[in-house]
Amino acid sequence: MSIAHEIAQRVRSLFGRAVVHAIDDGASGQHVTIEGRAGYVRSQVLVHQQFGLSSRAPVDGAVTHVFAAGADEADLVALPPANPSLAHMGALGDGETVLYDAVGQAVYLEGGKFVRIQAAQEMKVEIGGNVILDLTAALATLSVDLKVNGKITATQDVVANGVSLHDHPHTKVQSGLDTSGPPQAS
Repeated sequence: MSIAHEIAQRVRSLFGRAVVHAIDDGASGQHVTIEGRAGYVRSQVLVHQQFGLSSRAPVDGAVTHVFAAGADEADLVALPPANPSLAHMGALGDGETVLYDAVGQAVYLEGGKFVRIQAAQEMKVEIGGNVILDLTAALATLSVDLKVNGKITATQDVVANGVSLHDHPHTKVQSGLDTSGPPQAS
């Protein structure tokens, strides 16, 4: 065996692909149990994740790439697991980004024009641990005061404190230029 062949084999052994059998997403970092070459199983392999983004791929069908840090097979590091068995959110334009999960929920940053959010059932916005906006297909709940700098247009009736803006009776109705009493709840 030539020295070039031996070096090539050693370099080849530094990197590999592995099937993910388990993911431990504990507080100290994410670790995986993997099966690499020839059925070799390793547990507690550290997953190298960039700061500010964390994900946990569904294990069924997950794969990862591993490398031996310092050419030491006892010191494996895994890249974040992928799951090619699930649908990939693709068809993006140049410079567009999507953050998605296994059920198709997604946050799209589309061409510097707008942000589009797809939620399966509900979307919540929290500030300081408090839900301030809760959206479902049937209801939007805003839990803070609302200030509007512009016109509000409603296609349905508006009800404030039990008083309909569209259909409400008045008390003390008088004729002519006199003022009637305030609107009343129906």
